[in-house]
Amino acid sequence: MLDHVSGSLGGAQLVLGRMAARLSLEHDVEFIHRGDGYALGKMSSAFELDLSRVKERTVRDLPESFNLPGERPFFYQLLGNRPDLSRRYELFIYSGHGVPPICFAPHGIVYCHFPMESAPERTDRVSLRGSAYQWIWERRMKSYQRLLVNSSFTASWVDRRWARRAEVVYPPVGVRTISCPKRNLILSVGRFTASRRTKNQLAQVMAFREFFREVGGDWTLCCVGSCGQVPDDQAYLRSVRKAAEGLPVDFLVNEPREALERAMAEAKLFWHTTGLGVDEDAYPEQAEHFGIATVEAMCAGCVPVVIGAGGQREIIEDGKNGFLCAGIEAMVRQTVRIARDEDLLAAMSVHAQRRSLDFSEAVFDCHIQKIASECLERPT
Repeated sequence: MLDHVSGSLGGAQLVLGRMAARLSLEHDVEFIHRGDGYALGKMSSAFELDLSRVKERTVRDLPESFNLPGERPFFYQLLGNRPDLSRRYELFIYSGHGVPPICFAPHGIVYCHFPMESAPERTDRVSLRGSAYQWIWERRMKSYQRLLVNSSFTASWVDRRWARRAEVVYPPVGVRTISCPKRNLILSVGRFTASRRTKNQLAQVMAFREFFREVGGDWTLCCVGSCGQVPDDQAYLRSVRKAAEGLPVDFLVNEPREALERAMAEAKLFWHTTGLGVDEDAYPEQAEHFGIATVEAMCAGCVPVVIGAGGQREIIEDGKNGFLCAGIEAMVRQTVRIARDEDLLAAMSVHAQRRSLDFSEAVFDCHIQKIASECLERPT
């Protein structure tokens, strides 16, 4: 199985790591990645996975994209974009955001986290090159028996960009239970980044200022997340810290998993603002494609108050186990409302925990094992 998403640990690596752990119980599994952001041991520790039966294969010259357009020689693409990646296996699993390479294994599965790249555009103009591109595209997609995605939101964009139907397999979510009393804490989880897929912590701090002005008391906002060494990301983190001066806002940056689990156990509410102000039709990749952190928080009994965009709409039943909001003003309004109503907060917390079970690790494991078995049983 190939991780083609990034060089760091995130939701995509959790999905593939859990897949590897489950399938390694019955099969020989080899995990392929670039090797420049993590090793299998680090993944095992970060996500608390048993990967002791999984082998690791590092391929440092993986291309950034397997898509057809580009500067690479045309005949290189006709060769199938690195047949060495998949030819040695009985079942090849590709995990990525982009167009997958041709699968040279007898069986293949794609797990698409979001289709950042599009299929070649069809054109009425007949040309040898255009016809060849279309042939390659059909060849690569037909080389996989199953196309899986992390949400119906992602599936809709696979349909639009790849003209393919996809099967939703929600990511596995589990949180180690920590027994401790809840306190007046709002939790935010996400990478501190200045990129287009920002988690909008700066907007959250400004929203908390408005919330605190109305509610006061002993409420605290806790922002948990990683931050790399990219200068723009470091500058963004500094701007968020500066905006929080004078407010009861805590920052847990690049802390171990245990710190997040403790914060989730203590928090009553959860904020998530990916997709804030985004036109989903124009820039769907900037919305939340699923929302693993949201489900983790719900599992710990936090009531989510989030921007109602992307995959968040599939997780939260508005008004029952959380709130889907159109913008920051609505988030502040709903947070003030529930913070002042302990009975409503307690009831929604119970419903949030129940809803999180629909995205459990056990559900994912069962689904993945069934799909893999069906693929391997299919005649070649």
